[in-house]
Amino acid sequence: MPPNDKPAVEHRPPDRRKFLRTTAAGAGAALGLAARSYASVPGANDRVRIGFLGCGGRAQAHIHLITRLAAETGGVAAAAVCDVWDGLEEDYDHKFGGTTTRRRYSQGLYPSAAKCGLDTSDSRRVTKDYRRVLELKDVDAVCIATPDHWHARMTIDAMAAGKDVYVEKPMTRTPEEATAVQDAAVRYNRVVAVGVQTLADPVWAAAHDLIRGGRIGPVAHLSAGVFRNDARGQWRFYRLVSQMSPKTIDWDLFLGHQFDVNGVKLGPSPHEVPFDRAAFAQWRCYSPFSGGPFTDLYVHQVTRLLAATGLRFPGRVAGAGGLYQEHDGRTVPDVGTLVADFEEGCQLVVTGSTLTAYPTEEVVRGRFGAVKFVKGGFQVVRDDPTGGAGLPQRLERSLEPTSWVPVDPPKNETEALWLNFLDCVRRRDRNTLSSPDLGAAAVVAVALAQRGYRDGRVYAWDNERRTAVPADAAWAAKWEHRARTGTASLSPPEYMKLAGPKFATDEHG
Repeated sequence: MPPNDKPAVEHRPPDRRKFLRTTAAGAGAALGLAARSYASVPGANDRVRIGFLGCGGRAQAHIHLITRLAAETGGVAAAAVCDVWDGLEEDYDHKFGGTTTRRRYSQGLYPSAAKCGLDTSDSRRVTKDYRRVLELKDVDAVCIATPDHWHARMTIDAMAAGKDVYVEKPMTRTPEEATAVQDAAVRYNRVVAVGVQTLADPVWAAAHDLIRGGRIGPVAHLSAGVFRNDARGQWRFYRLVSQMSPKTIDWDLFLGHQFDVNGVKLGPSPHEVPFDRAAFAQWRCYSPFSGGPFTDLYVHQVTRLLAATGLRFPGRVAGAGGLYQEHDGRTVPDVGTLVADFEEGCQLVVTGSTLTAYPTEEVVRGRFGAVKFVKGGFQVVRDDPTGGAGLPQRLERSLEPTSWVPVDPPKNETEALWLNFLDCVRRRDRNTLSSPDLGAAAVVAVALAQRGYRDGRVYAWDNERRTAVPADAAWAAKWEHRARTGTASLSPPEYMKLAGPKFATDEHG
């Protein structure tokens, strides 16, 4: 197995101006690729052969896309599949909300192999052990759509084997794994895209241009929310079938307890977590395999707000919430809030619940205005600090935007992100729209919030040592010191000249 040692390379934070250029250019390239034949792109005749690691529900969208592109252009091909479950293909009656619909279920190893046109008896290309896929010399890249606890190990091993990687979000399960993947991408010089498909929308690059250009002033606060409501319980809509059994599923490989990243085991042993169909098919409900809403849902909002503002790693992160109503055996919260503070002097809040669908706005707030993201672009709302104390406590109606910036989204964000990834693979350009540097920063925020929720701590991220430590009073003390010694962004009234102990004994005292 490839070693897990960290590479001896110097870590440098991404250059924000370069990020803006590559993001804007990449967004345009992705849309352009989606709009014209792949064969017209230089190098498109160099077929990129994909191995699929994980063949569950999300992977089926990737398989469908790649096999369609293969048929339409010949520029890609499905070369291998891997999953720990034999799989099942059948028609069934889906009953929910008082209605019954006929649906097709097709997931797992052998149904996915058939979709890819592979010989199901070829154990080199149709396998439960991902390492066999990595041994194939004609596999150029892999698509990793496994449970979260496998993302880091498979990504690192794939890069060590000379493969480029499209890995589903979150890039990894923990901050420590995220920096290991970040280092490995540099060490092995591989192209990596993290499957936050909304980053294929050029709206984030357009907002970045406006925000970094100073249109809304210094950024102070970012907020977003994720709210869902399903009577079955979040993620319980993933189907359980009797064909999922210890005979058809390699439970040891699913758990990953015999594998590690930098000495930390991927998952629990069979003694700790015996075979359970729900843990297999609905793994997002269980903390050994997922961070629940923090890592599965909030990671989308965190990643794109980081992209829009140019922010990266937070300085301090808190997570709160609880498992208040979805009492069905899950071990992840149904209400949660992430609060991340940044050295740049601003705060990100992402909150949500799987108990209610009433939404919140996605907004970047600056001293002189705000950017509100809506379908098809974003609104800019002016905020005049000379106008007084601001809005009433209760917002009676939506604010009128000062301007509207329309941005055409791609018709299919997943396809646009894939086309950008494939283009970068051909050009050997590591600056994908959803890079491992951005993926690592997002993981630090969401994973530390989830960790803090579980153990009741607030965490600080040391970006020099690239490690998380329990937070203390240093953060507040640092900013209070800056408030005494720095330059204020205020227009103080004349009477503030009377403030301070030096006036304690003036003539009117």
